[in-house]
Amino acid sequence: MKSTIAVLLLVFSLTSSYRLTDEEYDPFEPFISGGTNAVLGQFPSIVAVGVPVPINGFCGGVILNENHVLTAARCVLTVQNTLLFPNQLTIMSGALQLNFAAPRIGVSAVYVHPQYNPFTFANNLAVLRTTSSFLPPLVATPNIGFSVLGDEIPFDGMPCQATGWNNATNNPIQQFINAPILNRDICNALPLNFGRISESMVCAGVTGTGPGVCASNMGTGLFCDGRLAGVLSTGFGCGQANNPGVYTQIRFYLPWIRQQFDRQDVPPGGSSPIPIW
Repeated sequence: MKSTIAVLLLVFSLTSSYRLTDEEYDPFEPFISGGTNAVLGQFPSIVAVGVPVPINGFCGGVILNENHVLTAARCVLTVQNTLLFPNQLTIMSGALQLNFAAPRIGVSAVYVHPQYNPFTFANNLAVLRTTSSFLPPLVATPNIGFSVLGDEIPFDGMPCQATGWNNATNNPIQQFINAPILNRDICNALPLNFGRISESMVCAGVTGTGPGVCASNMGTGLFCDGRLAGVLSTGFGCGQANNPGVYTQIRFYLPWIRQQFDRQDVPPGGSSPIPIW
């Protein structure tokens, strides 16, 4: 009995360590390590989701259609796993360099996947409804487009790109890294993962040191053959060895994502949208 309790405590300790606290949002971290600057129109669906902690903090996101954005559930929840109020979130889009003083699109509703697990990062998805359309002339910018959602099975070694923002200046620059699909067994065997990479997740990147993604790009997209294959969920290694990016596989959630487009309810801020794990 004592040995069973000890194992459970170890598992809880390892999994709970993956919960991103407010203190881990660092507005001066590089966001992407070893990235390449994107060119205009290369990733037009990528946005920055402004979050309230810290000032000018943000997550990544991907435009789905005229007024919906896909991001990670963790980005829109407090550390107590209560829902942020929609007016605490904003969307910055349509530019290769973010200007925090520029106007932003507001958010009118936040829909978190009802089975999101903050300890294992399973089902780490949320859909945001915006207060205005991404289509011109409401947002007159040349770098906005809708993502194409992928439904294919990513194969080991498949060439993909992870996108996001690098805070090398006061105005973060959109960048990308090459992130090939990593075999799940290899990824699960890494000490930090502890066998927690489920079928609905996919690892992308390398096991050695090299280009990588950091915590403040959580929610950003992984694109394979130009289609959105995943949303960054965890694995914030910033290029460190044995810590590739872990993404929620979009193909497992296509029906749920599309169901959110027609929802009429608006979950209230401060509510608890997920089970008590």
